[in-house]
Amino acid sequence: MDAPISLFVIAAVLFLAIVAILWRYWRSVAEVSSSETAFSRRIARLNDRQSNRLQDTQLTDTTSQDEAWRIMVERGRRQYDTPQYGDTTRRARERQRRQSRHKSE
Repeated sequence: MDAPISLFVIAAVLFLAIVAILWRYWRSVAEVSSSETAFSRRIARLNDRQSNRLQDTQLTDTTSQDEAWRIMVERGRRQYDTPQYGDTTRRARERQRRQSRHKSE
């Protein structure tokens, strides 16, 4: 009768250890520092300013139909050429890139 109980206790401890290890790993990957948050906000503001900027020549010159078609096709290709990753993946890759840079210095 002691063998099944001890086997259950060992399995439960092993399961809790695995959950704790996975939790710590996920927390380290998903953790966002205040400097990363501030950097993301600065980049978002910069993107907003850049996206709303038009050159005077774009406002005064009308584009031909061929040029408009070329621009539309180019933007469509660009949309499908760039990989679509989530924020978490980008953040994790950037963190790895920074860590490898610091280790090499």
